[in-house]
Parts: sequence; structure tokens; C-alpha cells
Amino acid sequence: QDIGLIAIVEQGALTGFNVLIGGGMGMNHTKADTFPRLGDPLGFITPDQVIEVVEQIVLVQRDFGNRSDRKHARMKYLVHTWGVERFRSEVESRLGYALQPWAPMPSLQNELHLGWNNQGDGRWFFGLSVENGRIADAGPRRLKSGLAAVIEQFRPGVHLTPNQDILLTDLAATDRPAVEALLLSHGVALPTTLSNIQVYSMACVAMPTCGLAVAEAERALPSVIDDLEREVAQLGLGDERLSVRMTGCPNGCSRPYVADIAFVGRSPDQYLILLGGRSNGTRLNEPYKDLVRTADLVRELRPLLVHFRNTRQVGESFGDFCQRLGTPALVALADAQLAGEAEVTDVLA
Repeated sequence: QDIGLIAIVEQGALTGFNVLIGGGMGMNHTKADTFPRLGDPLGFITPDQVIEVVEQIVLVQRDFGNRSDRKHARMKYLVHTWGVERFRSEVESRLGYALQPWAPMPSLQNELHLGWNNQGDGRWFFGLSVENGRIADAGPRRLKSGLAAVIEQFRPGVHLTPNQDILLTDLAATDRPAVEALLLSHGVALPTTLSNIQVYSMACVAMPTCGLAVAEAERALPSVIDDLEREVAQLGLGDERLSVRMTGCPNGCSRPYVADIAFVGRSPDQYLILLGGRSNGTRLNEPYKDLVRTADLVRELRPLLVHFRNTRQVGESFGDFCQRLGTPALVALADAQLAGEAEVTDVLA
């Protein structure tokens, strides 16, 4: 985000916030000087400093940000041009005091909170995976009706997550079997029965909802995920946490640029594949292959998944593996294997 506040808690008490500046997911395929960017650590602030610090950050952007080119109006381009040290100095000069150093904190995790979780107050919350955030009745899977029935009967709190899922909160322990039974009676799959590929996937709405979309995303990703599920299962990689994101344009609304695997729309039925991100938001992925048709997306990934299974280091994720090898090596490896498959096909023909 332009400005991020990460709460720091010690012994159950809020001590303040680590501040990030200059993040943003959007880019433009035809403008090389636009790009996704991670936020930079600015410093640590106490709760009573939040309003004045955020205000001064916004005022620095107002006074020095690009006001003439909409493609470069985001704070990330000012931070990229200036560097975080100059930006911090400008903020501190307006505040009249120095920001404290970044506070130590645990590593960030992309925790989905699916299934049953103890709230810590004697109640429970249930995290329900919603594919691409779309709540609808479709054939035997009547998610809309099932959720309505649970909410009407048990009156839970309802919270939406950044991963497009739903948390049903403040449920009694005795309600758990009945909640599950009601969902199952509506054909709603429980999170424990879903693959990691599916629960860690996400798409933007794209066509026909978004006027900026140049390719499908929400309507196309489910079939791509089905194919990818079969591939990883055959390769024995079903337990891997592979984050997969798809968008219908490069604006990054489903945060594709931090995923292990991303498909970003380029034109109708053609995508840019990016590899090697970290879904906890701490590393961007890199372009791998461009103008790949929907039907070929999984085929392009299979050689890499095979090589990942055979040569990965201990504890290495697929995103880490892609970063370690680098894009040129990944492209050469995949092209060699795909060329071999083509030769075999020609011989059989």
C-alpha cells in the first residue's frame, strides 16, 4: 500500500506501529517505467503519533508527487525516485522529531484462518473458503443459500478477509457439528477437503464486471486450478502451499505480483506468467513467459514443477526455487522439455 501500519504488541499491549511507505501493485504492459513495488520500512511510531505521521506522509506526496502524469501519481514512484532516506527526512522535518527505528517483529504469514479456530473468549469462528470471492448458488454447490441458512439460524458475526474468504464468528462450541451439517447439506465443501492449490488461489472479477479487463480471470481461473490440481497431485506435490493469482489486466487487484505463480491478462485469452513471489507480501515475482493462452498455462508450468520436485532444496518453496534459479534458467529448462515433447508428438503423428 501507499502507507502500511503493522501493529506491534508486547505482552498483550499495543506499543505502536511499524510504518511502510511506497507500495503498490499496479503497472501498465506498454509502459516500462511503471511497475509493482513493495513498501519500504519508514520507522516505528507510537499510537498517539499515528494521525500526525500519516498526515505528513500524505502531505509530502501532495507537495512532491507527480501531479501531471496519472500513470506516475502513486507514492511508490516518488519513494522510488527519492529513496526512503530522503522521504523520511522530509517527513521528520515537518514533524519536528525523528521517527524511531523499525521494531523487531515475527515474519509475516499469509494465514487464511480456515476451518474452526478458538477465539480465545470461549467462542469459536469458522473460516470458509470462497473461490474467487464469488458467493452464488451454482448447481449442487449452493453457497449463497447455505451461508444464508447458517447466518439465519446461528446469527454469527460475518467478516470478509483479504483472501476473499468469509469468517463466521462468535459461535458456540456446541454449534460446530450443526454448522458443518448445514453447509454440507447445501453442497458446500469444508476447507479440510479442499486442496492447497484452491484455497491459496485468487482472481480479480475481470470480465464482465470490470471495464478495465482485457482478459478473463474469475471465470477462467477455476478450470486452470482444476488442471493444476491434477498436475501437482500426480507429481506428489499436493501438500505444497502454492499461491496462484490471476488478473484480467495489469492493475494487480488480486495482488498477483507477490504470488508463487501469477497469470496477468495481456489481451483476450493471453496472459503474462510471473513466477517466484512470496504470498506473505515480502517478495515480488518476475516475468517468465508472455502471451500464453489459457489452454497452455499449466502446460508451461509442468516442466518447472517436475524440476522443482526433483531438485528442490530442503524446505524450499516453489517461489524460492524460481528465485534461486532465475528466469533465464527457468525458460531454458522449460523450453528444452517442451521441445522434446513436441518432437515425440511429431514422431507419433
